[in-house]
Amino acid sequence: MTKIAAADIVIFGGGIAGLWLLNRLRQSGYSAILLESGALGGGQTHKSQGIIHGGLKYALQGVLTNDAEEMADMPTRWRECLAGKGEIDLSHAAVLSLKHYLWSPSKFTSKIAGFFASRALSSKVETLLKEDHPAVFKHPSFKGDVFALDELVLDVPVLVRELVKAHQDVIFKIEPLSAQELKFNEDGKLHSATVYLAGKSVEIVAQRFVFTAGAGNELILKRLETQPVEMQRRPLHMVMVKTPFDYPLYAHCIGMGPRPRITITTHHTQDGANIWYLGGQLAEEGVTRDGAAQVLAARDELRALFPWLDFTNAQFATFMVDRAEPLQKSGLKPTSSFVSAVDNMLIAWPTKLALAPKLADDVMQQLQTDPLTPQFFDTRELRSWPMPPLAKPIWEEMFCKSVA
Repeated sequence: MTKIAAADIVIFGGGIAGLWLLNRLRQSGYSAILLESGALGGGQTHKSQGIIHGGLKYALQGVLTNDAEEMADMPTRWRECLAGKGEIDLSHAAVLSLKHYLWSPSKFTSKIAGFFASRALSSKVETLLKEDHPAVFKHPSFKGDVFALDELVLDVPVLVRELVKAHQDVIFKIEPLSAQELKFNEDGKLHSATVYLAGKSVEIVAQRFVFTAGAGNELILKRLETQPVEMQRRPLHMVMVKTPFDYPLYAHCIGMGPRPRITITTHHTQDGANIWYLGGQLAEEGVTRDGAAQVLAARDELRALFPWLDFTNAQFATFMVDRAEPLQKSGLKPTSSFVSAVDNMLIAWPTKLALAPKLADDVMQQLQTDPLTPQFFDTRELRSWPMPPLAKPIWEEMFCKSVA
């Protein structure tokens, strides 16, 4: 006999987008469950640097782009949540830095300096005196400029834990979903999904199915007879450095192009090691290099940017991040989060950690446009199914392999 569970809404994918949405849906009175085949906060989420962008890194040519404008309000929304006054209470989440910084190895050009000092950005950018620089830039050898941005950096593993905490009763571990187990009605609507774990199976029925599974969304796209949206992948080759010194740094470095030359955030392993996490242009261009070549490129870049620091005994590790997004012309970066409605399914990508609240807004708007009437909620057949584990921090994976 087929075992059945039911909810108003089923979410596939337990990254930042799915977890944020789960919180919003249950707060709004919908019955919802979330299914994840890996670890919660795994995939792209646990490889995020945790920066809550306000979009200023997309304005390095002195122009407010669409990317920058889409993200402009995100730091304020997140700060409200962190203060316990926003749409989700994140007052127990950990903030690594209340400011993100922007620096140039030499003096900023007058165009850029004037742009950051303009009225439009005066409340978001602060020019820093030498004594207010992050510690690593107080060295006499540093001759550049530093701005403080109205952006913050979060501890992503703690953020995931806080989003999970109140909803452990509706988050379930499953084996990777099979396209053959998606059952459609004659009118093209998804009726149910049969999920499996350790020899057990349950057919889950819902009024809406939301796919926030990152690269896993490709499964549902291939299952549809027509593809209203296609997916693209934009890889990054990220670098982590176990440094022999303790200089916390959260900053973008301005280069010659429209994107940061390098982006650095700082994290600490359970054994107390100091980790610099490197992204930016280094990571984008690094996709054409193997691991050894990427380490050499990172060493060269760090020596050029921080000639007063000794990286001789630093340990390096590299890994790929496969950014899954809706297909854009010429494979460019999407300017915002994305939600597409296909019958009773919603296919979504946040595209940036910081845009998870906006993605949830878009889903809630879809539910208001095409409202559903709350029906019965029954998870009895799933009660014995475990919750997925929380993803191990990526810096622990790289440098503390033996940590459980």
